[in-house]
Amino acid sequence: MPDPFLKRAEDIKKTLLAMESEAPDEDLFALGYMIPQIELVQEMAQYDASEVTAEDFDATYRQWLESTFMEDAMESDDRQRIEELWQHAISRTS
Repeated sequence: MPDPFLKRAEDIKKTLLAMESEAPDEDLFALGYMIPQIELVQEMAQYDASEVTAEDFDATYRQWLESTFMEDAMESDDRQRIEELWQHAISRTS
C-alpha cells in the first residue's frame, strides 16, 4: 500500500531541489534550511500510513518548521521568506 505522507515528502523535496537549482543567491539560505527538514520530518513523524493523507505531510512539515524557528531563533525576515518559498513549493507541487 502506498504511503501518501512519504510520497508527498518526496514530491516536495524534488520541488525544493528544483527551486534551489534556479534560485537567486538571496533564496539559497532559506531553501538550504528547508530541504534537510524534509528528511527530519519523515524520520520523526509518527502516523499510520493507511490513515494519512498527503496534506498531513504539509501540516506536519509546517508545524516542524515553526518549532525549529523557535529553537534556532530564526530572524523574522528569514521566517517570512521561508514561508513564501514554502507556499510556492506547495503550489508548484500540487
